[in-house]
Amino acid sequence: MKIHTKRWLARGAAALALTLVFLAYTQPALMTQLSQQLWACF
Repeated sequence: MKIHTKRWLARGAAALALTLVFLAYTQPALMTQLSQQLWACF
């Protein structure tokens, strides 16, 4: 694979990750549920 293709794949993956994080933060109930599940582990 060419370096140009790898660079665009990396940028696409980063953009997808940032979009998913943004969407997760727009749903407060999801973040509350995740934090409660994490706290339940302790």
